[in-house]
Amino acid sequence: MSDLWERLRDDPAAQQEKEVVLAAVAEEGIALQFASPELQDDPEVVATAVKQDADALEYVSERLRGSREVVAAAVEQNGAVLRFAAPHLWTDRTLLLAAVQQDGRLLKLGEGTGLSKDKEIVRAAVAQDGDALEFADEEMRADKEAPGTPQLDNQGIPQIAWISGLVEVVLLAVSTSGTNLQLAAQELQDDPEVVRAAIKFDGLSLQFASLRLRADRDMVLAAICQNGCALEFASEALRQEREVVWQAVNRTPRSLALALGGLADDEELEELARDVRCRIQETGR
Repeated sequence: MSDLWERLRDDPAAQQEKEVVLAAVAEEGIALQFASPELQDDPEVVATAVKQDADALEYVSERLRGSREVVAAAVEQNGAVLRFAAPHLWTDRTLLLAAVQQDGRLLKLGEGTGLSKDKEIVRAAVAQDGDALEFADEEMRADKEAPGTPQLDNQGIPQIAWISGLVEVVLLAVSTSGTNLQLAAQELQDDPEVVRAAIKFDGLSLQFASLRLRADRDMVLAAICQNGCALEFASEALRQEREVVWQAVNRTPRSLALALGGLADDEELEELARDVRCRIQETGR
């Protein structure tokens, strides 16, 4: 901690002196928090503080937090500080795009503004952090690249014909966190490409797949090869299939308890579970 920081923190008179404050924020931008309200509203002081540390934007006056020039300088260094900007700047497409490229979850700031359905912004956000899919407009979770408003069926579900191209957004999301499959539209939870990407990352994400794919033998085998306990989310028929259960137990011994049709008490499968436990103890996998 520098002498200037301590002086500015402890000396009310110093908090009023522009030269002292300038020198302090040039060393540590967030020292701006100790400056007088007048100097937190001084463009020169603020520019110096934000240049040194973008987080100083938190202590800038309300007026200057509404300045695009000030906010842009801060966001260029650290997109996360956009949350300190005046809310009207959250709707600035250029600023939000720059922000989500550094912190995808800042897509939340675009909720309700129309920017949460901007394809470039959503792609950038999800590419940076798959969990950002949570804040994308619902249309973006199903869209496979058809413009305009989706045509709904008699149950209010977008027709498959409309869903034709932004599957890549969901693919990006599930490839970094399989549980993001739960955020996808029902149509994409029934899309083999999307589900395979999710279970490759986390076999347990099979639970968010459609019933059709949870009854798909190849899909279930792929899931249990990643995590044997994905067997819990397979169809009842597959949980009674010996080969499927064998594969699950060979990956994760405790998954034997998830088998149906009496297989949980099968002596050969119990022996396999014991052998796999020993193997894991010896080799670590």
